[in-house]
Amino acid sequence: MLKKLVVGAMLVVVVCLLFSSALNLLYLYYLKQKFPAPGALYEVNGRRMHIYCIGSGSPTVIIEPGLGGDWLDWQRVQPELSKETRVCTYDRLGNGWSEPEPGLHDAIWTVTRLHALLKQAQEKGPFVFIGASMGGYYVREYNALYPEQVAGIVFSDTSIPEQATAIPDRLDSTEKRNQRHRDATWQWVREASGWERLRGRCHDPLGPGMEAYAEYGRAESCRPQYSRAWLSESDAFWIAAEQAQQAHCCGTLPLLVISQDPDRPKPGWDAASLAANPVWNRLQENRKTLSPHSRRIIARGSGHHVMFDRPDVIISATTQLIEQLRQNRPDPQERTTLIE
Repeated sequence: MLKKLVVGAMLVVVVCLLFSSALNLLYLYYLKQKFPAPGALYEVNGRRMHIYCIGSGSPTVIIEPGLGGDWLDWQRVQPELSKETRVCTYDRLGNGWSEPEPGLHDAIWTVTRLHALLKQAQEKGPFVFIGASMGGYYVREYNALYPEQVAGIVFSDTSIPEQATAIPDRLDSTEKRNQRHRDATWQWVREASGWERLRGRCHDPLGPGMEAYAEYGRAESCRPQYSRAWLSESDAFWIAAEQAQQAHCCGTLPLLVISQDPDRPKPGWDAASLAANPVWNRLQENRKTLSPHSRRIIARGSGHHVMFDRPDVIISATTQLIEQLRQNRPDPQERTTLIE
């Protein structure tokens, strides 16, 4: 009798899981049909990649998101900046609406696919690149491989190869990698079973001012086929860092370094984060040495994600850079550091 009850209970659990899994997939299909990604999808090396370009004028701005980021992260910047020139956001493979592809996605791997995507989309350079966080590695590598296609660079609190040795415990390890993979597998189980959707956790917290994009964020959430895709970038983080360091960016290019505010309030920060804060600030200041035509802006009150906290700083500074390029004039504030 007990055995029958156990078997019966297990069958009920299996049926419930199958039902919730099917429900999640059906709802994702509904959201994808109702809220298709804006822009276009192009096949690059056998995988479909998403790119979204709006506005007109040159130079075209290409936005390179941070680790695991996509076009949605930049919708407080792209619409406003597109009033000045053409602006493209895109999704790296395994992010947003670009299909996942197994394997390590290092800087060279990523950049060659972006270059192919831009050619497919018939976007004409030279471009101004905005690189955020890990996206800075890719921008540096793009400049190394295709220097004739780069007119200027904006770094938005980018990752820095030297942080591995300057900030304690930043290097990757087997233990950290194994933990990431365990977390990703467990995330896949929760999403594939539909459990996350039943718990009401299938939404992308986009923040204030992004209400119009809420359903797009929901359509990108709890997709089992993407649950482990971010590992391709995360596992290659320090490989990309080494490649970026060897790329010897940025020659004499106009370079803007936009950084988080090291003096903003820090409630809840642990001792390690507090100790790393001045080191990160120093590393950001050193980014100015990458080009003689550089300057730095500290975005007052902003954290690491400047595009969320102070999009106005990115819009204003990039607009100024574009005007300088169009008029072929130098930046009157070269080599300075300002707080805005």
